[in-house]
Amino acid sequence: MNDPEIFQLTEQDKLRYLKLIKKINLEQKYIIMNILGKKIQNILDDGKVNSIEAKLIGDMAELVEILEMHTNLSELTIKKILFAMSYFIDDDDEIPDLVEDYGYLDDVAVVKWILDDIKQEIPEIYRA
Repeated sequence: MNDPEIFQLTEQDKLRYLKLIKKINLEQKYIIMNILGKKIQNILDDGKVNSIEAKLIGDMAELVEILEMHTNLSELTIKKILFAMSYFIDDDDEIPDLVEDYGYLDDVAVVKWILDDIKQEIPEIYRA
C-alpha cells in the first residue's frame, strides 16, 4: 500500500489547518528545521525508505530550499512552510507515523496542499 492519494484533505481539514498556520511562531524556524533534519536522518538511518518517505524527504528539501533561497516570502508563506515541516515531524498527527504503510499518508496530503498553495501564490518560484 503505497498510494499517497488515498488520504485526501477535506475543506474542513484545510480550515482547521489554516487556523493552526496562523499560530505558528516564526521564532521557532530554526528549531523546527533542526528537528526536521533529525527526523529525516532517522528515516534514512532505518535503511528501508519507502516511496512515500522518499517523496516526503524530497518535498521537505523543496520547502527548505524555498525558505532559504527566497528571502522576500510573506509571513504567511513562511508560516505555511513551517506548518508543513511541523506536521511532518509530529509523529502523532492525524495518522500516527508508526502505522506501517499508512502513517505518512496524511503528511503527504498536508505537504502537497502547502506546496500547491505556494505554487499558486508565487508561481515565479517554479519557473525555470
